[in-house]
Amino acid sequence: MIGELGSRLRDAIKSFAGKGSVNKAELDVLIKELQRVLISSDVNVKLVSDLSKAIRKKGLDEKPLPGLTVKEHILRVVYDQLVSLVGLGTEIPTKKDIKIVLLGLYGSGKTTTASKLGYWLKKRGITPTLVSLDRDRPAAYEQLEQLGNKIGLKASKELVKAPIIIDTAGRDALSESMLKEAKNLLKKEKPEHVFLVVPAEMGHEAGKQAEAFGDLLTGVIITRMDGSAKGGGALSACAQAKVPIAFIGTGERVDDLEIFEPKRYMSRLLGWGDIKGLIEKAREIQNEIGPVNLSDLSNLNMVTFYKQLEALTKMGPFEKVLQMVGLTDLDKKTVGDMKGKLKRYKVMIDSMTKNEREDPGILSTTRIERIAKGSGTTIREVRELLKEFNMMKKMVKGMAGGKIGKKMKGMNLKALKGMKLK
Repeated sequence: MIGELGSRLRDAIKSFAGKGSVNKAELDVLIKELQRVLISSDVNVKLVSDLSKAIRKKGLDEKPLPGLTVKEHILRVVYDQLVSLVGLGTEIPTKKDIKIVLLGLYGSGKTTTASKLGYWLKKRGITPTLVSLDRDRPAAYEQLEQLGNKIGLKASKELVKAPIIIDTAGRDALSESMLKEAKNLLKKEKPEHVFLVVPAEMGHEAGKQAEAFGDLLTGVIITRMDGSAKGGGALSACAQAKVPIAFIGTGERVDDLEIFEPKRYMSRLLGWGDIKGLIEKAREIQNEIGPVNLSDLSNLNMVTFYKQLEALTKMGPFEKVLQMVGLTDLDKKTVGDMKGKLKRYKVMIDSMTKNEREDPGILSTTRIERIAKGSGTTIREVRELLKEFNMMKKMVKGMAGGKIGKKMKGMNLKALKGMKLK
């Protein structure tokens, strides 16, 4: 969904934002483009109609907040309405003895989601057992066991007295027998969470499933959000059914599962970044490489610079890291070039001596030639690394002197006022 839908929404908003001045006619053009994008993404027509009316009314009738232009006010209204369209998230408590049940049809991604959810809990200090109650699908337990082995979690065919994630049997279609089986299991196990797993490509049909399970559910997990243009339909349908979305699956990696927070998600979708998500990613890797504190930064050398590069490359797919800082429209070649540059920088630093890493100022021409030869790079590339390092060092000094804060005050951040981004 971050891909196709996000790109089309950004194009519509960018076109409107580029207008010199705005009026009712320009707003109508924006609304029609939003309608086309959302309906083609399988969002319910009535929901799109309601959203359009709200944007038109609030955009024209409400008085802009202090400091906002009419254009910025309309963009804020559009953002707020898109957030309301995708509904509410839900808080996920992390009790030590947590018990979670996953429900869903065949092919929804329950088994893979069980392992992702297990990994998510493990990173938060909880080690659940993955339980397979699917006796119908061939090798269902073996699949869950293999996925568990990859992330250091045990699997079981039977219910155990421990934190557990229960992967239930699916069906080809929703049926009374499936609902009855789910009710019996929930009555017996009394889990803290019951999640319905639905694939994004199901679109607005996801809402019908959520309604059918009704009060049995504490939330929905939407899988394959990275590969379906109908993700917007699935999100909005669950919102319409008044069933909160707990998680979304955003890729094939085991850590491609994230808590659904509408404001953060929509900010990233529109290319406005997700700084909170970036901070959380950084915290997750601190146990592996250790935190970089302010004293490290004030004495920046190639050792601490390397530490920064290592942290960045461990934060997951590079494209997602860029999305978190708002760089959503870079082409594949540019992203590839940036990834390649980071890898080359690390190899160059590995080729330096201990003294050179601690004091890059001693890097003479002969030393640079040796580093280039040892790292399989060119002299020009090593000089480029030194240039980037010196720029960061200068920036860090500027931060210490308060210069960065003064520059930030001069930036045009008015369009973010009143959005209450988390």
